Amino acid sequence: MRVLRLYCFAVGYSLIASMVILSACNKPRSFKPNGGYGTGTPVPQGTAIPILSGFKPGSGLPNTVLTIVGNEFDQTLANNTVTINGVAATVNSVSATQIVITIPTNATTGKIVLKTGGTTLTSTTDFKVLDGTVTTFYNLGTNYVEHIAFDGTGNLYGENSNSILEVSLAGQLKVFAGANSGFKSLWGIATNSNLGDVYVADRDSYYIYRINSTLGLLPYSGTGVQDYKDGFGAEVRFSNPTGLAIDPAGNLYTTDTYRVRQIKTGQVITLAGNKAAGYVDGKGAAAQFGNLSGIAVDGDGNVYVSDRTYLNVRKIATDGTVTTVAGSGSAGFADGPGASAQFSDPINLAIDPNGNILVADGDKTKPYFAIRMINKLGVVSTLIKGNSLTGVVNGPIATASVNAPDGMVFDKQGNLYIANTGANIISKITFK
Repeated sequence: MRVLRLYCFAVGYSLIASMVILSACNKPRSFKPNGGYGTGTPVPQGTAIPILSGFKPGSGLPNTVLTIVGNEFDQTLANNTVTINGVAATVNSVSATQIVITIPTNATTGKIVLKTGGTTLTSTTDFKVLDGTVTTFYNLGTNYVEHIAFDGTGNLYGENSNSILEVSLAGQLKVFAGANSGFKSLWGIATNSNLGDVYVADRDSYYIYRINSTLGLLPYSGTGVQDYKDGFGAEVRFSNPTGLAIDPAGNLYTTDTYRVRQIKTGQVITLAGNKAAGYVDGKGAAAQFGNLSGIAVDGDGNVYVSDRTYLNVRKIATDGTVTTVAGSGSAGFADGPGASAQFSDPINLAIDPNGNILVADGDKTKPYFAIRMINKLGVVSTLIKGNSLTGVVNGPIATASVNAPDGMVFDKQGNLYIANTGANIISKITFK
């Protein structure tokens, strides 16, 4: 009998301990980005507990797209709200593991608070809302440049019609390659930061040139004959090569009238477009473009171009499929979702570290100039606007201006540089 009593006592004790453990396991928790757990709003016992494990990016401009990651999020859009430092954000899409939002225009740096299906989760790290300040990086005086690019050591290069200028890391201006180099009409520049090579497109001699510190100036692609022809070496023909961009692998891209072309290990291929002007999305040669100007490549190898005829920005995926990112085709400066947004003269592009596309835009007849931004969802906003007639206005981006902006480039620290062709000034925007 005594053995039986001890056995019953042991079983009873084990059951009580198990119930305590199970009760503790059902306590709601939220995982915080820098490690550790915090309690969230209580949820009914047996309900899956949402977990907020982080967000990306950690900083960005207003209107940047941000992704909150975790588990067990409520998958009904209306059951999710997000604030950043108390300011409500637009929730674009939800899944069990991701919630995609847009940073509000009036947001400030602070915690992200997510309410999902009745549970409230708060990040322990702040999202940093960036603001920008415009300063003069270099006043070129009587010189000018239209497109700009950095090499791997921080020297800035820019081209005008028949020469290439260099602004050294120490702030000294010199002619890197001059009129005696045989250039006719340069229009586009890119650098290979790993090799130290500088590339320029000459639209009137139908060459892509490479300037190498060891070999000097050499034709890189093209034969000096105007035409369209893909291939290697002497087979290649360009018609009107203008914008240039380079991807992380060192492949070069150029806009060539109504085509987008790639130069990879010496071989030229046409990614998209054909000999006829038009506005058609499609794949490869089925797509059509108007007068292409700006070109940029993102980290995934997607190519973006600006079309000054049809007033839009297009994307060429790695398989050659062309889609319209933003632009209604009618001239103007209206912000908004891609298909309803307007551009006046989208002349050049740059891509920031978070994948936003910056567009140099303007109307010289007004005059009115702006730097526009397209986020990853295709929504257009205006970053800088103004109508400087002489010089540029420095200061916070909310009050600063640009003057006939053209080429743009980001440095390794994420600062933006703008070639103001109406003022012969290279502006620098520091984001912090």
